[in-house]
Amino acid sequence: MPTAKGPPASQLLQTPGALLNRTHLRELGLAPAGIDAAFRALPNYYIPGYTRPHVKVEDYLAMLEKNVDLGDTRRLG
Repeated sequence: MPTAKGPPASQLLQTPGALLNRTHLRELGLAPAGIDAAFRALPNYYIPGYTRPHVKVEDYLAMLEKNVDLGDTRRLG
């Protein structure tokens, strides 16, 4: 359910074009080092007059998909 601060990260993942901030990534379970790594790896978007960067949901999900560890199945091919 949306709050005064906006919808939860889990809802934003289902929203095309949504932007995620560091708090959203923390909600999704990333530790501070993981949040920093994600922001270094992805394009950052800045809203005029607002100093905190955001990343696009699509970029974040693509990064996760690209970097999935398939374990032993990767060695079968």
